[in-house]
Amino acid sequence: MAEQEVLFGEAEVSDAKALLDFLDKVGEQSDFIDIDESGMQMSLAQMEESLSYRLESTNNICLIAKLGERVIAMLNVAADFREQTRHIGDIFIVVDKDYWGYGLGQTLMDLCLDWAQETEDISRLELTVQARNERAVHVYQKFGFEIEGVKKRGAKLKDGEFLDVYLMGKLID
Repeated sequence: MAEQEVLFGEAEVSDAKALLDFLDKVGEQSDFIDIDESGMQMSLAQMEESLSYRLESTNNICLIAKLGERVIAMLNVAADFREQTRHIGDIFIVVDKDYWGYGLGQTLMDLCLDWAQETEDISRLELTVQARNERAVHVYQKFGFEIEGVKKRGAKLKDGEFLDVYLMGKLID
């Protein structure tokens, strides 16, 4: 079987369908993220519009890892348009469970931090992570994110169990 190279880059509008398929898949794989088996509940047109907005924005970005035409990991930074908070980028990152342990999330985080250093519009990155997701917490700390607070009952599993969520942040200088 021929090997394929994983390509990393900014998501294009043409990636909208593959990105929706990916998000629907990972929603079924893990309860560490706030997407479930119902998927993104977003139309193709809405995803295309979202990606178009990110491509034109200086404080938003969607980075993906692709294997062929298939998205296997993504990191999204969403920032507000309001002047008081447009410098804060909120990170959402997810990797297809079939590719956990290969460093895809770390590569995407490296690319994200490079982008944040280059843009003058982002001076803070933040994210939330379930406290029980020790592996992810460790990776974020390795990249300089600090636990700034705990959101008690910040998430809830299907069985009704409440989970604490860490609020983590990193200043970009």
